[in-house]
Amino acid sequence: MSTITATIQLRRDTSANWTTNNPILLSGEIALSTDVLYTGTDQPRYKIGNGVDTWTNLDYVPEGSASYPENLYLTVVNKTGDNLLASDYKVLKVQDAQGQKLAVDYALADSNGNSVDTIGVVSENINNNQTGKIIVIGEITGLNTTGSLQGETWNDGDVLYLSSSTPGNLTITQPIAPNHLVVIGYVVYAHANQGKIYCKVQNGWELGELHDVYAPSPNNNDGIFWSSGTTRYENKSITTVLGYTPENSANRGVANGYAPLASDAKVDAAYLPAYVDEVLEYANLAAFPVTGASDKIYIALDTNKVYRWSGSVYIEVAANSGVWGAITGTITNQTDLQNALNLKYNVYNLSSATTNLADATTYYLSFNFEALAVTEAVRQFSFDKTETIKEFILTSLHAVGGSVGNVTIYVRNITTATDYLVGTYSENFTANTSNTFKFTGLNIAVNGTDFWTVKILTPTWVTNPTSVRYGIRIKTI
Repeated sequence: MSTITATIQLRRDTSANWTTNNPILLSGEIALSTDVLYTGTDQPRYKIGNGVDTWTNLDYVPEGSASYPENLYLTVVNKTGDNLLASDYKVLKVQDAQGQKLAVDYALADSNGNSVDTIGVVSENINNNQTGKIIVIGEITGLNTTGSLQGETWNDGDVLYLSSSTPGNLTITQPIAPNHLVVIGYVVYAHANQGKIYCKVQNGWELGELHDVYAPSPNNNDGIFWSSGTTRYENKSITTVLGYTPENSANRGVANGYAPLASDAKVDAAYLPAYVDEVLEYANLAAFPVTGASDKIYIALDTNKVYRWSGSVYIEVAANSGVWGAITGTITNQTDLQNALNLKYNVYNLSSATTNLADATTYYLSFNFEALAVTEAVRQFSFDKTETIKEFILTSLHAVGGSVGNVTIYVRNITTATDYLVGTYSENFTANTSNTFKFTGLNIAVNGTDFWTVKILTPTWVTNPTSVRYGIRIKTI
């Protein structure tokens, strides 16, 4: 049996040429991409035809060597607008879907929209609008992992984050809110060309994306507070939570603000106007300052007297003495002016009775319900001192029988034989009831040494009464 020696070559080309020509491979035909290598090797990746699909619709035979059994890859469509290189290991996010494959674009940690769908890292060259593999979980090798490509210095074990400034980049600088924190993986081995990165995307969450938080439309300065009614955390304003509008502490103790309370729960004197807080107390007048101030009030505690500074001496304010009409005295013993005035009145009570008033023209009042007299000599009385009659009151005026009558009343100075008119009184006596009538506004001077009487002149009746009783009260001051 003869031996046949033959050389078999597989179809091969660059990935760009394969994509440009895009042939349909025969069923079972193997074709190589000379510039797309299996991870960590110098072996070109290849596709196996099915006699139906074009090159771009076929997948590379996945990596399945014993060295990297843990890697998880995904075939995607490059929609970045750039040709992606495995050596740049850019981070990608899901943009949409195309040809039953996910379409990807650069991920960026500057917002939720640009980072929430971060899915993996480029692991092979993928031209724009072409398909290729990205690594979702696993180790990428044969890279420059010193950080020089990113303008940083990387070390073994460093956490790698999605950049918030350069689309698709990795960084060891943790993003700060409002940028988004997306962990892409870790530096396994920092090396200029044999570096390794372990990739496993861990996307941070928005606060409002937590299952027990509801904050669909937060407002400026809102907080997150637990609501027992809805059994979740919700965004609410501080005013809503407190139930009142808190005072701005910046307004404390400043112009157009509010005065704070001191430790004794009172307003400190520094925040009161001078006329309110400048009342100064001293043991006595001698303890006052030598020179006072015009806007202050001074109190001497030993006398409770109040003083002000005139500019040269202390002057008592509202001195404790005064004149009240005809009453002279100190303020302290005049607690009620009206009571004091009432005490100055003298009251003289006179009374008389008669069985008939029809037969005479003049009568004089007697005491103790004696009969009215027609002469004045036995009906006299005197005043305590020189006084003035201010009121003349008929009290207990009572007539039995008779009908409408009137009398004219005088007070008569018997000593000088002078009559002083008090007034005329008219009344219907048929009711047989007591009546009271007051003459006020009188101003009749009396002398304490003279004798006086009450003179009733010419009573007239429609019908004579059978008896009449008078009571008289004279008020003097």
